[in-house]
Amino acid sequence: MTNNDTTHYSRCITRVLKYIEAHLDEDLSIDALSAVANFSPYHFHRQFSAYTGIGVGKLVRLMRLRRASMQLVFNPLVSISDVAYEAGFTNSESFSRAFKNETGKSPTDFRKQPEWSQWQVKTMLNIRQEHTIMQVDIIDFPETLVATLEHRGPEHLTFNTTKKFIEWRQANGLHPGIGNTYGVHYTDPATTPPEDYRLDLCLSVSAPVAPNHQGVVTKSIPAGRCARVRHIGSRHNVHPAEWLYYEWLPRSGEQLRDFPIFFHYVNVGPDVKEREMITDVYLPLK
Repeated sequence: MTNNDTTHYSRCITRVLKYIEAHLDEDLSIDALSAVANFSPYHFHRQFSAYTGIGVGKLVRLMRLRRASMQLVFNPLVSISDVAYEAGFTNSESFSRAFKNETGKSPTDFRKQPEWSQWQVKTMLNIRQEHTIMQVDIIDFPETLVATLEHRGPEHLTFNTTKKFIEWRQANGLHPGIGNTYGVHYTDPATTPPEDYRLDLCLSVSAPVAPNHQGVVTKSIPAGRCARVRHIGSRHNVHPAEWLYYEWLPRSGEQLRDFPIFFHYVNVGPDVKEREMITDVYLPLK
């Protein structure tokens, strides 16, 4: 197989992956996905497995269960039966069996004590994402006072930090429509030892934060020039961040400022579907 053939297949599989992520509630059968890839249904599942290291049916199931795990924890008023139905199961019993088989915990136990590390391993794929040219805007970001909850440690535990941050917001009446939500990414989980991973979860505020038992403190995101790219879709892997660093920056003639890349989570809340999530990526520049 030539390099051109490899690139073509990789792009087709990447297109399928993005389609799956954006259409988890729809028909994701072999026939439907092979049409997205423009491959023969007879060969598609073998081609997909060869390029990703996982069967397409298995990946769809894992991604639906991963979404279900988020709903269990971050939308506690939704019943397990409703979560099961949205994940594509006809009853809560079959959902519970499948969920426990993948996580080692029942949905009820996971809701009480979530553990996401297995999802990162199970849905890890063996291909590099192909990027299209993206719209980059150079903007002047204003200095922004933020309430901040610091996360230090393995990336998969950020979900627990997020849960604590949501508890603080709820305790202070700060529902998803109030303030801008940011993530300041000090380290890259792909190149950082798990114990050194560092992320700040932030909410723009108008006054310093009062003492609280969740550990939320007052910080600020400094003013300065930034390159901004918009990402629409799941936040499990925000590809424009990688594209800005490795493709746009070397060609731009710009230099990086001494502040980490940060994300603005434009729409947040339990009712926002993964395919509708909007994330603005900011790369600080001199």
